[in-house]
Amino acid sequence: MTDIQIFFSVGVALATALLLGELVERAGEPVILGEILAGIVLGAYVLEIVDPDGSFALLAAIGSMLLLFDAGYEEIDVQQLERGGRSVLVIAMFGVGLPAIGGLVTGMVFGYSIITGLVLAITLGVTSIGVTARTLLDLDSLNTRYGHHVVGAAVTAEILGLVVFSLVMASQQTGASAGQIVRILGLVVAFFVGALLVHRFLIERISRLLASSRQTGSDMIGIMGLLFLFGYAADAVGLDVIVGGLVAGLIVSSERRFRETKIREGIVGIAYGVFIPLFFVNVGAQMDPSVLVRFDPLVIAVVAIGVVVKVGGSYLGARLARHPPDEAWVVGVGMLPRAGVELVVSTTALAAGLIDERLFSAVLALVFVSVLATPLLLKRAIRRTAM
Repeated sequence: MTDIQIFFSVGVALATALLLGELVERAGEPVILGEILAGIVLGAYVLEIVDPDGSFALLAAIGSMLLLFDAGYEEIDVQQLERGGRSVLVIAMFGVGLPAIGGLVTGMVFGYSIITGLVLAITLGVTSIGVTARTLLDLDSLNTRYGHHVVGAAVTAEILGLVVFSLVMASQQTGASAGQIVRILGLVVAFFVGALLVHRFLIERISRLLASSRQTGSDMIGIMGLLFLFGYAADAVGLDVIVGGLVAGLIVSSERRFRETKIREGIVGIAYGVFIPLFFVNVGAQMDPSVLVRFDPLVIAVVAIGVVVKVGGSYLGARLARHPPDEAWVVGVGMLPRAGVELVVSTTALAAGLIDERLFSAVLALVFVSVLATPLLLKRAIRRTAM
């Protein structure tokens, strides 16, 4: 039987997101901030109207895929992204590597094992591409050189984080072998090889097939089917569905007829009117505001290192990639937020006994601070580039 309680949760979530989004918009801040605040109020630690682990999470996952599909389809120039490949790797090297080292050292300083330190390293190294992409979209800055570099580095961070975490989890299993490690890496490679094959050999054929259809909305049905299949495939190989959404958007945008039919016009209403706000409400619903009033040295250290080293490392990487100082600050702040992957990694690690409640609370505090700070800081950093 369908759980109709989800209708109530979604209705209240959308109404609250609309109200708080309007308030923050009138205050001159990005709408995403209001949606996240709505999630905090309605979430598991305050009013408990939104359950971030139940059916609501599935709707939020659809929102994350649609958000990155839109970014890949409408905003990201694949050729420019390819030209910036070396810069993306440099930014990722510093924006992921330095925070990861900071996390490993912090864990060991506070007496944790190397495995626990590795989990903390992963959570400090990753970036929530959803928060950054939505903020850049709202500020009309995604289709820029620094926007492409932030997205590329954030996706790289997410993939590296999930792959390394999968290897850590495999190493803790009884009888873990080199074959398991090869399998994990092979699945990720297979996903991207499969995506390349769809791009090279299938997308034009799919377009021609849909063009010959007599059904109303055949293009939309076909493309949304492709989106969900890529989301499923990404999850099946151990990545996040959000990566599948981005890859699907990039592939669809590469086909001439799909670009001309303006698929975005068909998805923008339902995506930004329903699913994408639910994604950010769900992000907020997972945050515990009480972690900010726990004056634990570990919490303070994790938040401080997670913010300062992440922004600083990404800034340094951007400068080495020849971004001017103002753009380098945009890259640094754009790499700051942690939400999706970090929460998945920390929650799974807690359930597996790899981290304790104290460290889990420190990670939640970093999520809280980074997600709320990013839209505010990113808007001001982008504004400086226009001066």
